[in-house]
Amino acid sequence: MKTTFAFLLLLLLATPVSLQAQGVNPGSEDRLKLAALFAKGADHGGTVTIPPGDYYVDGAEPIQLASRTTVFAYGASFHLPEKLSDQARSVVFAGENLSDFRWFGGHFSGRVFDPDRTVNSWEPNANTRGILITTTSGGGTTNLTFRDVSSDGMAGAVITVLGAAKPGSDHEIDTYARNVTVENCTLHRSGKFMWDYGYLWQITVWPEVYNEAERTLAAKYFPLEYIRGPLRMKQGDDRVYFDNAKPLPVSERDYRGQQSLCFYDDDLPSNIVRGRQYFIVESDSEFIRIADKPGGTPIRFASDSGPDTKLMYPLFHAHLALYAPTGSGPGKGALDLVGCEAVIVRGCRLSALGDTMHIQKSQDIVFNGNHITGSRMGAFFLAEFCRNAVVTGNTVDGTNGSRVISVEKSCEDVTIVGNTFRNGGRGSWINQPRNFVLADNVFVNNTTKCEHNPSRGRRTFVTGDYEEHAELYFTTHEPDGRYGNVTVSGNIFTSGDNASHAITFAPGGDTLLLTDNIFQGKVRTIAPTTGCTNVTIRGNVDVEFPNETNSQ
Repeated sequence: MKTTFAFLLLLLLATPVSLQAQGVNPGSEDRLKLAALFAKGADHGGTVTIPPGDYYVDGAEPIQLASRTTVFAYGASFHLPEKLSDQARSVVFAGENLSDFRWFGGHFSGRVFDPDRTVNSWEPNANTRGILITTTSGGGTTNLTFRDVSSDGMAGAVITVLGAAKPGSDHEIDTYARNVTVENCTLHRSGKFMWDYGYLWQITVWPEVYNEAERTLAAKYFPLEYIRGPLRMKQGDDRVYFDNAKPLPVSERDYRGQQSLCFYDDDLPSNIVRGRQYFIVESDSEFIRIADKPGGTPIRFASDSGPDTKLMYPLFHAHLALYAPTGSGPGKGALDLVGCEAVIVRGCRLSALGDTMHIQKSQDIVFNGNHITGSRMGAFFLAEFCRNAVVTGNTVDGTNGSRVISVEKSCEDVTIVGNTFRNGGRGSWINQPRNFVLADNVFVNNTTKCEHNPSRGRRTFVTGDYEEHAELYFTTHEPDGRYGNVTVSGNIFTSGDNASHAITFAPGGDTLLLTDNIFQGKVRTIAPTTGCTNVTIRGNVDVEFPNETNSQ
């Protein structure tokens, strides 16, 4: 009898039990089991095998990982709670300054917020991360491998590796995490949830073109702090009357909506455009005067406004800054690698209800043979001050997300060759690069956010009309910023019908080479390269120019 009891006890300890089905609080029970497995190798490492089965974890206290450890989690599923409240934060596994660490297999399961679902048990700003590896200044994170990990519905990066940022710098890394490899992982609908630029704003300003569920969503999550009213505008008058006891400031400049407002919700004077930005030229406790530009002539209204008219201020926060939920947490993308050196990501399948992948302030990067299957926001995201990156053989499907490619803020020595990019929302954004090659890629309809369709397109507060983006566009992030040594060669661009151009270049470019590209679709123009120097454009097929200055 004693032998039988002992055998049953060992079997119970070794086999994961669905405590949730038994009505027991599962987060702490299964966490203790998992923590015990890892505690054995906390000092000297070794092999940890997580038995197949279901583990219910809340992530309130991460399970600690150790160096010189190999984890086998094949057949193990880690389930986050059914409900997560406002600003919930969960990390399942975590380690600091790990070396020679490998993780194989395992599935992370959550319920990330999805606006297209009628019922959501997680709040938009809930944040759940699977494996979080951090580095201290002067510490050491080296030789990490993650393979065969899968997920569905995580509300934060499943795999996060962070180097240590240099204090006081926005781009320098004090201590890199080195030799990070992510292979053959399938991370589905995982990453920090994002609304997308202008999503809640657009539903709030044009509610009549959306259904009841969408209007309810916007009413719940759009911050009331940006709304003033009701207000009155009278025919022949130039004053907007409302309670302005805390006066809105006079607009001094026109910069991305930071000092502008828009009107909505009811009939507007016939010479005022709903959703369009206007600027404050006078501000009193009972009224303001507005103009088309800072310091401009006050607008005199051609007719009365309706009794329920309101305004939003500032538009930067109401439109642009609300791309992520108020109070949201970290962990962009299904994988989030910041401050890493010698990075390999290959053979993975990724999708997200936000940015799909995020590599930032990293160097010596290979991103090869991956398939991005969907992205509510940015699809391929090489973000801010990366160096020496090779991006080859990937298929990126933005599925009406934001930018299909983002190469942001002064990335250097970047080669993007032999990929397919399709169905992005706001084109491909290359931001002040140096030594940049974009060659032999296929681009297909990456301006879906420009479509004049409220379910796919997005309006801009600048005009109140739908956005306009090029299939590929180069910009700067610094005042009078410079970029250069750029090659765009051998690509196929098939534009969407509503693209503004095929390619545009902001002023500040130097040594730009555009050769042997093929242009198809309705929009085939390369905009004038005003403000750029040493520009060579030749051998392109079916390209068009708005004027003769670029026809070389």
